[in-house]
Order: sequence, then structure tokens, then C-alpha cells
Amino acid sequence: MIKKSRDFYHIQDQLPLAWSYASGPRRLDDHQLETLSQQIDELAQKLLQSNPELIEFIDLATKKISLLEQAADGAEFSKGHTGQILGKKKQNVEVSLSSSGMGFFSEVLAEDDAKIQISLTLGAVDVTVDFSATVLECRLSADSESPGYWIRVRFARDQDHQIDQLLAHVTQRQIDRLQRNTASPPGGNDPITA
Repeated sequence: MIKKSRDFYHIQDQLPLAWSYASGPRRLDDHQLETLSQQIDELAQKLLQSNPELIEFIDLATKKISLLEQAADGAEFSKGHTGQILGKKKQNVEVSLSSSGMGFFSEVLAEDDAKIQISLTLGAVDVTVDFSATVLECRLSADSESPGYWIRVRFARDQDHQIDQLLAHVTQRQIDRLQRNTASPPGGNDPITA
């Protein structure tokens, strides 16, 4: 019989976790935007003095630039989700860990296919790791006493160091569980007092 190496590790756990939507492309800082806007306004005033017909064109172009800035900044997205996105403060939550992804409980909804960042403290190896991941599924939690969502994600590629840390944690948790199971007799009775 050929023995296959085990390449899938899985464990249920409760760990400190925080997540947020991944940041989009880097945008100009507010000071740079303010400076550019001021320069554009000054130039527009000069152009309008020499050619008043340009006012409608400049107004339309300004509105378009404003809409593009809002889209690039994620303003429309963040209006609906600012209150939902968890910051850096970790909460101790139920997690299901594997080498390719994880599931975790969240009090807030995550959009399907969204790119997110997860910060996870792995107690068994005493390390905090940050993962990039894609949301595969977000469904309402079945636990009526803890309203929220169960989020399932797949880790992004090229995170070998983080995955190694996660596997070390999972392996240690499995060892701890085996040691507890072999230390306690069947039925849970203490052999000395039974």
C-alpha cells in the first residue's frame, strides 16, 4: 500500500482575529489633491477671463474629476461599510483553519469575492500573522445566540511563511488534543477514585 503524504490540515479553534477589506491602489494624499485642485481653479479663472464659453466645459470636467476621485478613494463603498469594517482590535472568535483557507465568525458581513486582510494570533506558536485572502462565501450564522456571519476565505498565493506558521499552530493543537485524549481514560472516570 502506498502511503500518501498529508497535505491538508484542518482544525476548529477559537482565536483572536481582526479583518478588514484590503486597501485599494495608493491614492494621492489630501495635501497633494488640495494643491492640484487650487492650481486647476487658478488656471480655470484665467481661461474664463479670455474665453467665457469654457465655463460649461470646466464645470463638467470638474464634476467628472470629482466622481473619479470618489470612486478611486472608495468613497461610495466606504459609505455603506465604514461602520461594518473591523479595525485593528481583535476579537476572540470561532475559526476553522486549513492550509488553503479558513472560516471564521464575524459580527459584520463580508462581500463575496472581496479581497480582505486578516490578522490572526496563533496561540499555540505565540505569533501573529497577517493574511491576504478572498471571500468565498459569507452566510448568516446558524447560532441564534450569537448573531453574525460565517465567512469562508481562500488564502492568496505566495504567503508560504504565514501558512507555515498556521500549520505549526494546527499541528500543535492536534498534538495537544491527542495528549488530552490519551491522558484521560475512556468514560472520563478517574482510575484512582473509580
